[in-house]
Amino acid sequence: MVPMTDLYFFVVPPFKLDSLNDADPGSIKFEGTFVSSGMFPSFKEKLYTMPDKSLGFTHTVPASGYPLYQGDGKLYGGMSLDNAGIRATGKIDYLAASVESRDFVFYPDSVVGRGSVGEIKEKQFGAVYFPQIKLGDYQLKWLPKQDKMYIKNLKEPFSLYQSTAALDGKLIVSKSGVGGDGRLTTRGSEVRSKELSFSAKEFGARNASFEVKTGNPDKPALAANDVKLKFNLDQNFATISPEVEGEAAIDFPYAQFKTSIPEARWDLTTQKIVMNKAPDVPIENSYFYTTRKELDSLSFNAERAEYDIKTQQLKVSGIPYIIVADAKITPEGNEVLILENAKIGQLKNTVIILDTLNGYHRLTEGVVDIISRKEFAGYATYQYVNAVNDTFAIKMTDFRLEPITEETRNKKQRGGPLMQTVGNGAVIESNNILVSPRIFYKGDMTMFATKPALQLRGFVKLDLKNIKNYNTWLQYTQSGDEKDIYLNFDNSITEEGRKADAGLHFAEDNDLYITFVFDKKDPGDDDFFLPSGSLYYEKESKEFRIEDRQKAAGEKLAGKVFAYNEEKQEVRFEGPINFFKGNKDFNLTASALGSGNLETNDIKMNSFVMADMNIPTMAYQLMATNITGSNQQ
Repeated sequence: MVPMTDLYFFVVPPFKLDSLNDADPGSIKFEGTFVSSGMFPSFKEKLYTMPDKSLGFTHTVPASGYPLYQGDGKLYGGMSLDNAGIRATGKIDYLAASVESRDFVFYPDSVVGRGSVGEIKEKQFGAVYFPQIKLGDYQLKWLPKQDKMYIKNLKEPFSLYQSTAALDGKLIVSKSGVGGDGRLTTRGSEVRSKELSFSAKEFGARNASFEVKTGNPDKPALAANDVKLKFNLDQNFATISPEVEGEAAIDFPYAQFKTSIPEARWDLTTQKIVMNKAPDVPIENSYFYTTRKELDSLSFNAERAEYDIKTQQLKVSGIPYIIVADAKITPEGNEVLILENAKIGQLKNTVIILDTLNGYHRLTEGVVDIISRKEFAGYATYQYVNAVNDTFAIKMTDFRLEPITEETRNKKQRGGPLMQTVGNGAVIESNNILVSPRIFYKGDMTMFATKPALQLRGFVKLDLKNIKNYNTWLQYTQSGDEKDIYLNFDNSITEEGRKADAGLHFAEDNDLYITFVFDKKDPGDDDFFLPSGSLYYEKESKEFRIEDRQKAAGEKLAGKVFAYNEEKQEVRFEGPINFFKGNKDFNLTASALGSGNLETNDIKMNSFVMADMNIPTMAYQLMATNITGSNQQ
């Protein structure tokens, strides 16, 4: 093989001319050999004067063709040499490509030309499969040394895959296959890419834009940007993936949602687009968000989705939760149905966690309409957990956003959000809701997302089982900052508007009797001992108590204690007592530590008594004399 160089020459054997002056230019002919340094094989031809006064030739290529550039290309037809260079009319075959032109121009490193007839045949060369392509009017630039043949359409797009696809752009033929750059339309879709690749039964693209068309030319079913594409023509499906993991590259204009899900597969037979996230892809890199302005960029993560082009419905599944305002909403089956214009179907049997920071509240069986990124409506069953972790179901409605108070923000949310979700609920007596051990509640319950407990505005009743027909309800409010129930008994009012009774009292016959948050025998009965402090149930001692909480905590010594153990039907009391109403001349100040039984009404106590008496002066003198006399004896 002769090595390729840039030397081109015509070898002419020795010849003799009598006179150049008398020579007829048309009669000058030199037989010899044309050497093109490998562009063509060396061949014999006659040099003669061409119409442009240059020495050149015209040459008919043998039917077997000439190999070009010592490679895989071949030329068929005829060629010429003159001042316009080396030009050919005919056909060039290169690998699976075949192009025809009336004017191929040959250079040492390239061939250029234009033509209107050409094709790439579906063939296999080694491990490479070439696609079927029909070429119309084209412009050619072939760089043999770089193994690249560029073919660009000039008018109508090129026809590919038995007229099922069309390319407006450029083809690149090489030993590694067929690439492209331009706009490809096929089977109701359009691809734009500078990195197209074609095989016999499939094509691909990188850094591409891709659309699945609909009847509306301005509104595709799917639109993707900066994606990699693989289109399997034999099995009739295409896969689309973002070039950059985590980028929302795929758009559904009818649903008004975009997604970064790692792979979408468009099945042309079913007209559905099925999307999936591989297990090793972080869920944070697979998300959906709405482009509809009214939904305020609502977004959520998901593992799978399916878009039905016929119904224009997008079903998204594998959703851990959807954050709306400060709520985590988990739909039933972890999936939602998105209709046209980003209308999210009503979510049923949902789980709602409030808030996203602390997770104080859990609601189930929710029926929810997501309105925007900051608003949802509906109702749900609140899983109310009392102080001893008993759970009760309470229906919550009227979800809304309200400002967080400055006090709450200073305590818990410094630098946090300015708004919080609020919901309303209510319970009645027959619900038997225990808000604390052995304490029932009825009334309104308001849930604030940033508070650990519900705000209560209603009534509480002690769970007294041994008191016949016991039904004393006390007015009660709680801010929602703590779950334990502590009622200020000093200001407690019954549901009927009376001051609540508790303590030891004198009956009409002056016998003592005991009450514990139930009515006295007679409202006019005098009080022997009245408790003071907080009313609550102490589960370790199984006692209902009314006492000073600071005294109970050991933070001070003074204070009253009144405790009732229902199992033993016993009370114990500590603090000031009142034997009777005194006057200016005689009064007793006393305190006692005692106990009593509600069934037997037996009361025992140890008491310290101080008497304040108005005694005549003479009596003091007699007492002093008596004491002195006693001492002398």
